[in-house]
Parts: sequence; structure tokens; C-alpha cells
Amino acid sequence: MRHWILAIAFTVTAIGPVAAQTTRELAYQLAETSMDDSFKSLKPVLDGAFDNLQRNAASSGKSDRSLEIFIEEMKNAFNRENFIKAIAEVWARDMTREELQQALEFTNSPVGKKFRVVSQSMKEPRNLMPIFLDACSRARARALNVGMNTAGLDAACSQFR
Repeated sequence: MRHWILAIAFTVTAIGPVAAQTTRELAYQLAETSMDDSFKSLKPVLDGAFDNLQRNAASSGKSDRSLEIFIEEMKNAFNRENFIKAIAEVWARDMTREELQQALEFTNSPVGKKFRVVSQSMKEPRNLMPIFLDACSRARARALNVGMNTAGLDAACSQFR
């Protein structure tokens, strides 16, 4: 009998912290689990955008030290931790605890893990090719419609065929 009581006590102790997780904690855990790859993809894009902003301002003569400081601060502020916190805040605000728990269970399941891997493959150019080809086709039709020469466009779009 005493062993059963100990077993129940251990079970309650082990389950207690999981059940006691707040919505905010679940949202943070979900963001940490599921958004790391997104951050790794987005960070270079944003850094490039900040660099372009600085170059464009410098080339137009509108750059000053305050803009350089701003860009430096933006690059420093946009780190993994802040990204995860921002995502978690939105999810904690807009999702229930139960929804977050279900999303976390899915994310950690074998299907959820496979889903993340397959989703990452969308960055491969071959998977995005239909979008580029469609844009090329529409741009060519518009240019021809107003009598423009499409040689430059055709050359640029040839890389997507």
C-alpha cells in the first residue's frame, strides 16, 4: 500500500509542473521549439536589408552617425531570444493554453518533426520555381501589352527554366 502511495506521489509531482505551465510558458516553449529555423532564415535577410538601408543612405548623402547607430542597434536587438519572445507574446495573447498544448504536442510528434523538415525544403529554388515562372509570364505579358522590348526580362527569366 505504501508503495502505491509513493508511486502516486511521484506521478503527481512529475505531472504537476507540466500541468501548471502558464499560457505564456507554453507559448515560449512552442516558439523555441518551432521557430528556430525561421529565425535562422530570417536573420540574414534582415541583416542584408539593414546593410542596404545604410548603403542607400550613404549613396544619397543622407547617412549620418545616428543612422549607423540605429542600424547597429537594430541588428543587435534582432537576436534569437528577442525573436522567440516576440512570437511567444503573440501566441500567448491570441491562443488558449489548450491550443498551445496541442500545437506543442504536434510539433514534438514524429509527424510534426517531419512537417518542419519538409517545410524547410520550401527554401530550395526548385520548390519555388512555379512562382518565379508565373511572375515572369505575367511580367512579359504586361511588357508586351504596352509594346516594350522584353530581351532583358527574357534573359533574367531564363534562369528559372
